[in-house]
Amino acid sequence: MGFPLRDVNEVLERLPMPLAGRASLVCVEGLGGAGKSTLAVAMAEARADICVVHGDDFYGPEERDWRSWSPRDGYQRYFDHRRLERELLQPLRAGLLARFQRYDWPTNTLGEWIDIRPQGIIVVEGVYLLRQWLRPYWDFSIYVDTPRELRQHRLYARGENDEGWIARWTAAEDYYEAAEQPEQTADAIIKGY
Repeated sequence: MGFPLRDVNEVLERLPMPLAGRASLVCVEGLGGAGKSTLAVAMAEARADICVVHGDDFYGPEERDWRSWSPRDGYQRYFDHRRLERELLQPLRAGLLARFQRYDWPTNTLGEWIDIRPQGIIVVEGVYLLRQWLRPYWDFSIYVDTPRELRQHRLYARGENDEGWIARWTAAEDYYEAAEQPEQTADAIIKGY
């Protein structure tokens, strides 16, 4: 899986230049298996001034009752976006060093500390990042639009989760799409492959 160089270059040409003393904050959004991480990494490989932060670093820690969550609950609770706002977006927007603990998947706890300097372009890739209350932080936003069948195939191919988890995850994303309409609010839409 990858993105044609022309698509990556098109995105790079549209990115806002950072202002003195402050980073540009760029959101790469898409649903599970869309290719968000792949696009973000391709952008960082093409430009030395791009730093990538993965939305998965702000997952959980997972609660025991997640199997009983409604699609709305999943949308609201899979990720700790208040922590992302408080520890990453607010400091960077203020021109300050951001410091957060990355979620550690094997232990289901917060792990190593990560420092992000307020310089260059900070690309934050993940799902649910174009919810209305986070939109004002983004200087530019990209939605990776990938067909559902391909996204589902990728989720199963990863072998990380069972069919029940994938069904709950997909229902939460469907809720998010209907409630927030992220594709309609993005500055750019890139077709996922």
